[in-house]
Amino acid sequence: MAERSAFSGGDQEYLRNVQYADGTKLDARAHLHLTYSSSSESFPQFEAGLIDWPTDGTVLECGSGTGLFWNNGQAPRSLAITLTDLSPGMVAEAVACAEANGFSAIDSDACDVQELPFEDATFDIVVANHMLYHVPDPDRAVAELARVMSDDGVLLAGTNGYGHMGELNDAIADVWGTAAEGLYEVFGIDTGEARLREQFSSVAWHAYDNDLLVTEPADAVAYGLSFPPGETATAAEQAAFARAIERRFVDGALRIRTRAGAFVCREPRGRF
Repeated sequence: MAERSAFSGGDQEYLRNVQYADGTKLDARAHLHLTYSSSSESFPQFEAGLIDWPTDGTVLECGSGTGLFWNNGQAPRSLAITLTDLSPGMVAEAVACAEANGFSAIDSDACDVQELPFEDATFDIVVANHMLYHVPDPDRAVAELARVMSDDGVLLAGTNGYGHMGELNDAIADVWGTAAEGLYEVFGIDTGEARLREQFSSVAWHAYDNDLLVTEPADAVAYGLSFPPGETATAAEQAAFARAIERRFVDGALRIRTRAGAFVCREPRGRF
């Protein structure tokens, strides 16, 4: 694989202190999905509905971001949850979000998923959503997720695949010549499954059907300017990108096709 970009795991300092220092840039992307979703349920609701939740179970989330996963009615509020992220700023926002959604048994830690500070077989459920493609060594991270999961536990790992947000990426390519960040080469649907099968005997993919029907160009523009190369765009580049987005609107709307979902993994290898 080519040299990793800063965004796709090549620079953890950038991820910790620039891209995810706080929730601002992630919120711009989440806003597009939350506002223009065609699905009847949000991704957290969809993913949480894939498993049975123990009433008093222990849950670890790695790469918790702003804590949006916990804005769903599937997970019992009696769970003991541990929220982690590489960024201390993200951890603080995730804790606040979980508290606002009715969770009270909350622990947290700013740590690297490649070296988790927890004992073996500690958690009933482990969650790692849309973050393993940011990790310098995803195989090491997956091994850590398997290590801290209990024998009869489950891992939920959300990701995307090639073609995800294709219309928006085409607009990015119009301006910067490429939209390739290498995320899905690191941990996408196909590459992620291969990595997960090294550590889990049971790996099942569940697709989340949710095209976006965008009616406000500015929201698509904000999404594209929230990560490289748009993140450091000049004023002229920003204007060119806005025009590229507007050209793709037909009858006042832009359909952006997504390719996302979650892996449900059980039976960590080497224990049975």
